Amino acid sequence: MAEHIRGVPLAYISHGAGTPVVLLHAFPLNARMWSPQVEAVAEGHRLVTPDYPGFGRSPHPPAQPDVRYYAACVGGLLDRLELGRVVLGGLSMGGYVAFECLRLFPERVSGLILANTRPDPDPGEAREARKEMAWRVGEEGIGVLIELQMQRLLSPTTLEKDPRTVEEVKAMILESSPDGVVAALGAMRERSDSTPLLPEINVPTLVIGGEDDSISTPEVMGAMAEKIPGARHVTLPGAGHLSNLENPDGFNTALGEFLARL
Repeated sequence: MAEHIRGVPLAYISHGAGTPVVLLHAFPLNARMWSPQVEAVAEGHRLVTPDYPGFGRSPHPPAQPDVRYYAACVGGLLDRLELGRVVLGGLSMGGYVAFECLRLFPERVSGLILANTRPDPDPGEAREARKEMAWRVGEEGIGVLIELQMQRLLSPTTLEKDPRTVEEVKAMILESSPDGVVAALGAMRERSDSTPLLPEINVPTLVIGGEDDSISTPEVMGAMAEKIPGARHVTLPGAGHLSNLENPDGFNTALGEFLARL
């Protein structure tokens, strides 16, 4: 379904009832990427997964939002759904948005899940790569992301042995709008450094990633977890940057154990 969130029609998917769990998707996918987690969080929880503006079923964003804009949309969704405190999680770009949510409304976060993400801003080379990607999407269309992203998003094992997941990821990419993708690339390129925020996180935190993730490597994830008081760090075998899709059983086990302890 879709709701007006501070003037932006924000689509979301909702399953179950109970303690709310809000999961924020990766770039350049959408809320459907969390489908394997529905069963894992269903008992006693309400799973809410929004589409960012310009992704999935949500209309285009403003000309050039920043990451705080996406976080404000999440806050608006919590208001609309009358959700007080939530367990908040994000994968990749979803983690960047989750950090900004912690800045905007920390009192509404009761637990945190950081998956395949990192706290530091883009270095110069990565910033230039995002500019180049935005230009190519504008010139060639959304389909160019299949060429540019699949090797980065998925592990070699997934690419070789799991054609169903490969096709699902491709389908979600093609559901994104060029405007939404270009806006998100700009927001990620200019995002703030969240490293100073890590020691201030005072809620139970799960840090989870894939052993074959070349973007948010196990070393990056481990270093991040060490800076968050009491955080639990899990590395999933056979998974790349989309660990919840590539190793759903392992991801769901870690997620279920984490939620059971809250």
